[in-house]
Amino acid sequence: MSNIQPGSGYGFTSGGYGFTLNTADPFPEKDSAKPHPFKIIPVGVSGSNFRYMVVSGTLNNLVPEIDDVGTGGGTPLLDRTTAGEPNPPIAQLSINTSTKESWIYLRAGKSTGTPSFFPDTDITGSGYPKVISSDVELDDSDTYGYILIGKFDMDSATAPTKGTLYQYVSGSLWGDRIKVNGRTASYYYAKI
Repeated sequence: MSNIQPGSGYGFTSGGYGFTLNTADPFPEKDSAKPHPFKIIPVGVSGSNFRYMVVSGTLNNLVPEIDDVGTGGGTPLLDRTTAGEPNPPIAQLSINTSTKESWIYLRAGKSTGTPSFFPDTDITGSGYPKVISSDVELDDSDTYGYILIGKFDMDSATAPTKGTLYQYVSGSLWGDRIKVNGRTASYYYAKI
């Protein structure tokens, strides 16, 4: 009779030639390389400009635009399609030349109508959700709320070829804007 019994975190098999303990994780983590909503994907360098893509996600069930000004593409939606095929937009990083950092935010504001909504549901409105790159850290205001979805630390600000990406958001979000008694609005987000 064996003194080894199956327990929490391992499996046990026994035979005529001995026994085996299986300590492999029975519930392995999901593959972190798989895309998730708002995953930032470095694309590479075009000239002296570092470019990136963001996997489509939602804020309050709205698919954001991406500020694609650096590549001449305007502000396409993250889930853009061309001729029925996915065609994710590519944007350009704004890199701080002193710190070699770039912050990637999801920016949203309230609508201008009465009653006003957060986020603005009118795609032509300035408060419609948009992914932006900034060369400085941004603070919430009455106009916009910012949630940091990622940050790049680049090897060089003038001719970036590589860097380190820090990903802070890994799913779609639900947000709320609260403004009380003349104070600056506060923004709250939850992953859905």
